[in-house]
Amino acid sequence: MSSSIITQAVERASCVIKATELARPLLSFPELLDRENALRKALAGQVQARTMSLLERNVQIQKLYSQLLEEARSRQSAAPADAGKPLLAVAQWRQSNPESCGRLGGDAGTCY
Repeated sequence: MSSSIITQAVERASCVIKATELARPLLSFPELLDRENALRKALAGQVQARTMSLLERNVQIQKLYSQLLEEARSRQSAAPADAGKPLLAVAQWRQSNPESCGRLGGDAGTCY
């Protein structure tokens, strides 16, 4: 199974990127999603080329998630109060997709 995840890493990342683009217009800070998707694509290429392990990829994605959430919170605290609704939806989505969903392909039916 791990082998097919590796050989299809770019294809899987492209699928996730396409799916997350649907949420982009709803986000307060869509450029944060752009950063996430750019890293997702770059890491998938490295995994598929076997220059990076899945574990290393997972660590990098988790680091970015933490940075992006912190940056969004920081920006949100400086933004008007009504701008928080999309951020809340994104935070809830992140919380509903645990660390295991950060892996290529996830490991549950609810990972996106």
